Amino acid sequence: MIEESAVVVEVRGHQALLQTQRKSACQSCSVKSGCGTSTLSKVVGKRSSQFVVENTLQVKPGDEVVVAIEENALVQGSMLVYLFPLLLMLGFGLLTEWLFANELLTILSALAGLLVSMWLVRYLLAISTLKQSIRPHLIRRIS
Repeated sequence: MIEESAVVVEVRGHQALLQTQRKSACQSCSVKSGCGTSTLSKVVGKRSSQFVVENTLQVKPGDEVVVAIEENALVQGSMLVYLFPLLLMLGFGLLTEWLFANELLTILSALAGLLVSMWLVRYLLAISTLKQSIRPHLIRRIS
């Protein structure tokens, strides 16, 4: 399980709105004073994410909680959302290049492959149980 701490912002019936702070690895790095990434993270500032989870622990606004997501679901979701469109786009482009050897058709075919893959990802997420398994859920209350 991948765990993250969050703060309850609001409770809406059986759901809780949570907020997490995005963390940078720069705080523990020994070369952060001379690194451009560290400087950039200071300029951009801390950002937060808000999301809704089922309120299975009857938390209240202000409570600090731990939320989790399954590693396997995260890996499968990442592959479906990132790797599948890339492979389909490359496949369409390479097939068109091999069949027609026309640069414009190859570019258009690769774009068509990307659009088809985005539609397929959306369809696959709608019919599979992966969409439910990648949702974070409350594990425990910290305070």
